[in-house]
Amino acid sequence: MNNSRSRFKPFSEINVFEHEKCLTCGLCCRGTEMVLTPSDIVRLEALGFKRDLFVEVRGGLPRLRNINGHCVFFDERSGRCLVYPQRPTGCRVYPLVFDEEKGVTFDRECPLSAEFSARKHEVVQAVAELEKILKELERSYGYRVNWKLFSATSRRLT
Repeated sequence: MNNSRSRFKPFSEINVFEHEKCLTCGLCCRGTEMVLTPSDIVRLEALGFKRDLFVEVRGGLPRLRNINGHCVFFDERSGRCLVYPQRPTGCRVYPLVFDEEKGVTFDRECPLSAEFSARKHEVVQAVAELEKILKELERSYGYRVNWKLFSATSRRLT
C-alpha cells in the first residue's frame, strides 16, 4: 500500500472546491455512498480508528459507514467532519463525482456545485485526482471504469 500512497499528492495539498459554507453544511455527509481507497483506509486507521468503525462493504467496494443517516465521522451537533484534515480523497474532490451512467459530473445536490464548476483551474485538478482515485480502485479492488465515458465527460468540464 505504500506504493499506492506515494502516487498521490500529500493530502494537505489537495485543496479544491473549498468554501466556508462547506465546513458546516454537511449535506454531502448525509446518506453518503463514498467509496474508500486503500490509501483512505490506511490514513484513517493511522488516526486511531478501527476499520470496522468506518468501513462497510456495499456493491463490492468499501464505503464510509453511515450511522443514523450520515457518515460516521459527521458530528451532528457542530455540523462538521471529525476527520476533515484527513478526510477521504473522494470527499476532497466532492461535489465532482464519477457516475457509472453519467460519467464525470457535479453532484447537483451540493448547493455550491454551480459555483465550483465555474472554477476551471480547480476542476482540472479535481478531475486529475478523481482519475487517480479510480485507478487505485481498479488496481486494488478490480473496479471496472469506463475510461471512454470518463474521458468524454471530463473533457466537457475542463
